[in-house]
Amino acid sequence: MTKTLSLVTAFFLLMTGAWALGHEPHEPKAKKVTLIGEVIDTVCYVSHESRGPEHAPCARACAEQGISLGILEEKTGKVYISLPVDHTNPNAKLMNFIAQRVKVTGTVFSRGGLTGIYIKTVEPAAK
Repeated sequence: MTKTLSLVTAFFLLMTGAWALGHEPHEPKAKKVTLIGEVIDTVCYVSHESRGPEHAPCARACAEQGISLGILEEKTGKVYISLPVDHTNPNAKLMNFIAQRVKVTGTVFSRGGLTGIYIKTVEPAAK
């Protein structure tokens, strides 16, 4: 009985390993980056190009209502939406930096024309 159980277990493990070799992992390809840019609220920026210190109170109100914050990269003008791949609040790490120039490190994900960043660290950018 023990020998049969061992053989069945070994066969199961062998088949599971063979199946896994033929399948791609479900995790999308991602790239670790460091960005410098301004923290923006994505709706006001996309709909009427609002940003900067004069827009900070509106951006804060939008973020508190659930609108995603993002980083407007100064080098390329590309917007990276905050993506909380750990299922936390997408705005939590950026709330204290609205309308400020920041340095962000994290992992970038892109799909279907949307680009986002899972933020690991955020700090004020050096001048």
